[in-house]
This record gives sequence, structure tokens and C-alpha cells, in this order.
Amino acid sequence: MIQNSHVLFIQKRSTRAGAQTSLARMMRSSLVKDLQPAVLMGSAGWLQDHLKNLDIPVVESHFPRLRRLHTQLVGLGGFGKTARRLLSEKGIHPRTIVANDHSECPLALELSRYHGGIPVVGILRTPGMTRRDFEKFRCEGCDRLLVVGEELRARAQAWTDKPLILFEEGFAGEELHQPLPWQAEFPERLLVIGSEKPRKGFTDFIHALDLLEEKYPEFPALQCDFTGGMPDDALLMKKPRRAHFRFLGRVNEFVQLVRKYPLAVHPSRAETFGMAPLEAMLAGVPTLLSVTGAADQLDIPGIWKFPPSQPEQIAARLEALWLDWPEDGTDLENLQLGIMERFHIDQTVAAAYRTLGPLGINPKRQRKRLLSVLFKNWY
Repeated sequence: MIQNSHVLFIQKRSTRAGAQTSLARMMRSSLVKDLQPAVLMGSAGWLQDHLKNLDIPVVESHFPRLRRLHTQLVGLGGFGKTARRLLSEKGIHPRTIVANDHSECPLALELSRYHGGIPVVGILRTPGMTRRDFEKFRCEGCDRLLVVGEELRARAQAWTDKPLILFEEGFAGEELHQPLPWQAEFPERLLVIGSEKPRKGFTDFIHALDLLEEKYPEFPALQCDFTGGMPDDALLMKKPRRAHFRFLGRVNEFVQLVRKYPLAVHPSRAETFGMAPLEAMLAGVPTLLSVTGAADQLDIPGIWKFPPSQPEQIAARLEALWLDWPEDGTDLENLQLGIMERFHIDQTVAAAYRTLGPLGINPKRQRKRLLSVLFKNWY
């Protein structure tokens, strides 16, 4: 093995989102630290700053846009050559490359060619991923594939004969906070967790509020803050209502933000894992959430959960909480313990740790002649 060889993770964006948060947590695990991790990313931002604080080597390089005509004509050779030089200048000599999402797989495969065909591990984590995405982003070319969540793994298994290894997200011990003092009455300020993407369910939550306001003229005018932008539904957003909305955009310091609210809501329609509501509960905040991803594996009282994509059910849970707000909390401490027992980071990265162990060189992926690059790197 090359002295100071690293397991190199590729992550294009550095803003705080699901894939980036997952990678940041992995880097806290002693198992992953033993692999001498390094990260190649396409921009500066939250993740880069976070990794530097953990003393994880970070290299920033230009990531080509795969859909651009220039990339389709010329291929990714320029990326591979430049990235190899930048890594070498920092003393980083990869022995394995990990694509942190399916869209990074082509970049990881190209960089592997410039390092003699070293192994590539791909992580599939996007809930809406399709067979077309799997093929377009050349996921089949990876030597190993990790998949976040059983639902996505079951779907993806129909796309490939490769064995798919289940990868579950995890949380570090320092993310556990004392529950907030319990509020005696139904709160009229709450934080809606997610983003403006349709699958995050912001419109479902807004529809639920409209149903409640129509049913109960005395239902309180809630102050609802959203961790994302405004949904792209002009008619819905212009509808008159008593509730007040504020869209906060992308949030980096999530824990500090959510602890300012007595109640959080996660109305997502689909998640492979669904970190945000579990983060909110670990932060000590009562959370009303859709049963998606990992939430289905936890013993959450029925009044605090609802099926996804059903505004009527969100309205029913909010109505029940408003009419009969619990006097003694949500048993949040036991929920927190359940999350940490089931999803501690050292436990959940064990599968990844084994997968990132010794893998052989792939001779089919060693650097080829220019004509091969020109005619085999179409996207």
C-alpha cells in the first residue's frame, strides 16, 4: 500500500443538505478515520469548513457539468487529470474512491482511470432515483454499491446483478441534547423542516392548515417558518389565510435554529432515510413527522406521526394536538435513546467500513487512449 494512501470521497456541492450532512457524520466515526479519509469537492461552503475543523484533508477542484455539450464531446479526461494533480500536490494518494451520490459516479470512475483503475464505491441515496439515472450516471461501473434505505435498495436491485449493500445513516453522541422545557399549551410558532422540492411536502402541510382554518374559525393563526424556499405553486401561496409563513432558505446551523421552536413538523412525501426529523428530536424538540425512511423503524406514538402525501392526515394530527395538547410531553427522552441505539454512527458505518476495505484494481478502468476517451465518455 502506498504510504499515506487515502480513501477519497467525492462530493460536488458543499452546502448543507442530506448527502453533505451524511458525509460529515461519517467523518466523525473512528472506523472511517482509520481509513485515512480525504474529500474532493467542487466548491467551498459549509461542508468544507466542517471537514477542515475535523482535520480531514479537503481538495477543491472544478467539477464539469455532465450535461454540457463540451463535456459530452470531450469527455471527463480534463477533470481526471486536473484532480489527480491537485490531490498529488496535497500528498493525497487514493487507494479507493467513494462517490457520495449517484451523480458523482462518473467523476469517480474517471478519476479512478487516472489512478490506475483503483476501486470505486458508489452510494445511492436519492429517493426519486430511477433506472434511467442509474444507467445515465454509470452506477453499474462501480466495483461496490451502497444503498441508503431498504425501499431504494429493493428498487435498485432490479437494475443490476451486483449485490447492493444497505447503508444506514447515523448520529454522533454529541448531537444528543436535553429536551426543551415542555410548553403547557399548543404552540402557535413552529418550524417546518425540509425544502421547496415537491417531495418534501411543504404544499401538503399548507393544504392541511387550510383545512383546519376552514373547519375551525377559532383555529390559531400559526406562525410557520420553513427551512427552505417558497413552493412553486402561485395559486396556493396567494390563497388568503390566517397563518403567517416565513421561508428561511438554506440553513447551516440546524440544531441552533430548531431549538428556538417549541414544535417542528416534517411533512416529507418520500425519504431514503430522513435525517432531519431525527435530528430535530435529538435536538430536544417535539416533532410531528411523516412515516418515511427510518421513522418507520422507531416506536413513535401515533399522535406524533402521519402517512406521507396525505394533507388530511396532517390536519387530523394537528387538530388532535390542538384540542388535547399533551400535559407531560412526548416521551422524547426515550425516543432519543431509541434513535441513538438504532442509528449510532459507529454502528451504521460498519457496513461501509467493510466495503471500503481492500478491493482489487479494475484493469478495464485503467486509462486508455484518446480515441477511447472520446467515444466512450458520452452522457
